[in-house]
Amino acid sequence: MIVKTFFTHSLLTNLVTLLQNILLDTRDLNAPRLASKSTSFLSRCLAGFSCVSLPDFLEIMKKYIFILFAVLLCEHTDAQVTGQVNTLDNDLFYINYTPETKISSDIGYQRGSTKLNFPVVRSDTFSIFSTLGLDIHDFNFTNSNEFKGTNVIDRFYNVNYSTFLIYKFSEKWSLNTLLSTFITADFEKNFAFDDLEFNGNIFAERTFLREKGGYYKLGLGVGYMTLNGITQVNPIIQLKSRLNEEWSFVLGLPNTYIKWDFHKNHSLKILGELNDFYANLNTTTNLLSTSDVSKITYTTASAGLEYNAWLTSSLAVMIKGTYPVWGDYEVRDGDDNSLFEFDTSFEKPFIGFGIKFNPIRTIQNSVTPL
Repeated sequence: MIVKTFFTHSLLTNLVTLLQNILLDTRDLNAPRLASKSTSFLSRCLAGFSCVSLPDFLEIMKKYIFILFAVLLCEHTDAQVTGQVNTLDNDLFYINYTPETKISSDIGYQRGSTKLNFPVVRSDTFSIFSTLGLDIHDFNFTNSNEFKGTNVIDRFYNVNYSTFLIYKFSEKWSLNTLLSTFITADFEKNFAFDDLEFNGNIFAERTFLREKGGYYKLGLGVGYMTLNGITQVNPIIQLKSRLNEEWSFVLGLPNTYIKWDFHKNHSLKILGELNDFYANLNTTTNLLSTSDVSKITYTTASAGLEYNAWLTSSLAVMIKGTYPVWGDYEVRDGDDNSLFEFDTSFEKPFIGFGIKFNPIRTIQNSVTPL
């Protein structure tokens, strides 16, 4: 009953209105570091409380609560936790490309990504999903006074491999875990062991069948994840559902979307997306006149639409438009102290294109849970 009530029209309307107001307010603020920086953020607030008015303090707390909400609810697969997890649409293969877009007046950003899901190893109670991926992040500093002509922080690669395991105790209960390893670096010199990172999560999932067809799946657990350059333990709360042949939704980590299959060959998604990476610099640089520059972090939280047109039963083309509501792009030292923060005013939305291949799409779209 609680799960059904959660998805009522009135509650969604209230949530959308509340989020719109918070996002509009947040864009006018200098957002703090994400949840991993909560202790230092609160310390600064308390230290300066005597010189902060009550309205300003409430605005700061509203901003902080929003960032926590984004961490817990709106992380997308472009974050460091890799693999197609917490989704009802697992494509066997895809390639996505986002052309260069200005993230400020002096910096351009473009991104390419691809993932390949290997054949599933499955038994009556056990399933193993393996995914290999590559992401390329490219920055253009042509109009930047501070970094014009640099070839040290202009391109980063993320090579990732993940294994997702499902153990079914019954038709309604399962225990799931994700194990992921990835390398994000500029690869200007030899590979360093510090570039290799490990993430993962573990959660229990309960399936609820709907009386009129369809289902809900509720998952609770914990994850060890890298976000905004910091690796830490976070709670996992996720809910996914196929209500009928047209409507489905996913809320939680690492995906959030509402999908409308309005035709057998066409679908539309309203989604929340987190594009997040950090990388170690493999080469010594005097960037910013200091020798302690060692990391780059880039994080954006966006909302937008995705349209898929299936040319055949298995092959589709995709177009996606998202607009960042929050961003953070920094140069850091070895202790994760910020040395320089780039302007992330995001004057234009990101428009991406892609192709995908999914030979079992019809099965995944069934109102019967897999």
